[in-house]
Amino acid sequence: MVHITPDRKAAFARDGFLVLPAISKEISHNIEKWANEVKNLPYRPDTWMHYDEVIKSSKSSSTEEKVLCRTENFADYHEGFKELFRGAEMTSILEQLTGEPMVLFKEKINYEQPQAGGYQAHIDSLGYRHIGNVSHLSILMAAEPATLENGCLEVVASSHKMSIPIDKNKCIQQEWCDEQKWIPVPLESGQFLVFGSYLAHRSAPNKSDKGQAAIYATYNAISDGGDRREAYYEDRRKLWPPTAERLPEERYDAGAKIYGFGTPMLSIVEDGYKNSGL
Repeated sequence: MVHITPDRKAAFARDGFLVLPAISKEISHNIEKWANEVKNLPYRPDTWMHYDEVIKSSKSSSTEEKVLCRTENFADYHEGFKELFRGAEMTSILEQLTGEPMVLFKEKINYEQPQAGGYQAHIDSLGYRHIGNVSHLSILMAAEPATLENGCLEVVASSHKMSIPIDKNKCIQQEWCDEQKWIPVPLESGQFLVFGSYLAHRSAPNKSDKGQAAIYATYNAISDGGDRREAYYEDRRKLWPPTAERLPEERYDAGAKIYGFGTPMLSIVEDGYKNSGL
C-alpha cells in the first residue's frame, strides 16, 4: 500500500498534484491488459459508454476515420477495475491526503491513439458542478508509458489556488495559458498522478505511432454529498450518450457543453461544435 508521508502531503497541498509509484508490479501489468479488455468491449446499450473521435486516416492524410476516443462507466462491468477503483489500495491514497473517506464518482479511459487529438487546457470542476458543487480528486494511472511525444498530461503547479479565467468555450483562456509555466508529467506504466478538479491541465495530441491509454478514477468525499456516481452517469447518458447510441438527427449540444468541451469527442460532428461556441 502506498504511504503518504508528511512531505508528500505538503507537496500535494502546495502544488495541487502528486506523482506516486506503482502499487505493485502485478497492478502495473494488469492495468494495461485490463485497459485493452475495456477497449475491446462491444457496443452495448445501457452499459459501458464508448465515445469516438475523428482523426486523419492512417491510410491517407486526405481522408478521415472514426476511432475510439474514450470509455466511461465500465467499473461495474470489469471485475479487475471494480476491485482496484473501490479497493483499499486506491481509496487509502486519497483518504491519507484528505483525512476523509472517499467514494468513486466516475471513471474513464482516454485511449489517445496514434495521431489522435489532444485535450485543451481546462479544469475538471466545470464538468461536475451540475451534479453538485463539490471538490473531487482524480487518480491518473498510465497503462503504457506517458511521454511528451504521445501526449502526457501537463499541469500548472499551484493553479488550484488561482482564479483561472475561463473562455466562452469552457476551456482556459489562451492568454492565461501563455503566461504560465506548464509542467509535463511523464509517467511509467503503473505510476499514479493525483490531482484535484481545480488544477489547470492539458495534453497534446499523440504524435507517436503507439497508443497511450490514460486511466482516470475520480472520487468525492462521502461527507460531500455521498455517492453521486449514478446521478452523474444518468445525466451524462441522457445529454451526451455514447456515440453508437446517438440519434442521427440530434447534435447533443447541451451535452457537448457539459461533457465534451476541450476534448477530441467534439470532432464527431462536422463543425466540431464550433457553431455552439465550443
